[in-house]
Amino acid sequence: MGTWTLQSIVANCSDFENTELFGTNFTATYRLIYNQAFFNESFKEMPRLDWHETIMMNEHHLKETWVFDTNMYTHNPTSKTLEIWSKRYIESYNSSNNQKDFNIKGSGQLLDKKGGLVKASALAVASNDEEKAEAVRNYLKSNGGILEIKIEDIPSINKPKIGEAAIHKERLLLFNVGVEGGGTRAQAYQYLNLNSAVPKTGWTRRHGIGWGVSSIKTTGLNNVAAPTNVSRKREAIFLKGECW
Repeated sequence: MGTWTLQSIVANCSDFENTELFGTNFTATYRLIYNQAFFNESFKEMPRLDWHETIMMNEHHLKETWVFDTNMYTHNPTSKTLEIWSKRYIESYNSSNNQKDFNIKGSGQLLDKKGGLVKASALAVASNDEEKAEAVRNYLKSNGGILEIKIEDIPSINKPKIGEAAIHKERLLLFNVGVEGGGTRAQAYQYLNLNSAVPKTGWTRRHGIGWGVSSIKTTGLNNVAAPTNVSRKREAIFLKGECW
């Protein structure tokens, strides 16, 4: 049976903002190498994604604070942010055929052992997602190669709207991402402090690779459970061609 090795994770972050959201971009590009077996053995599936997040939220307007910590992929594997992982073989096939699905965040690419994009001519012709995924697996099983998977996240807080009650939210988000079973990991942080009682120029947004900030003060706030829209675990429902 072949083996997978996580070669690298390249992480980046930057400001993000639109008319409704105030936050950041966080991207992590994974490179995993598949070394095929010497004999015609079965394909070995890659390790599962570990997209670990710790969310610390102070809602000063409610005098409440809460913390939520989990692997977001096992918590909600088909979220729009992380669905590229379950669709990795499909999107890698599409990339080789220059048919990217722009409804999916992030990207997947199948590369040869030297890091070049595998051409469509090297893959079996496929007419549906299940066949696309199998074509990529069969290429890796026979030739080895690299899967490059880019995950794009835009963690943000909703901007206050005219007429809404006053809000003051302070949030620290810590990323610690890799794959299950150990190996290379990437860490990053996002700190936001948004208060509708002051102009936007008085809001705070900081972010970076590593944990430049690792805690926030909760003095005078009551500890409560994370809201259910955050803590509720979603069922893993995969379509044909998708997988853990």
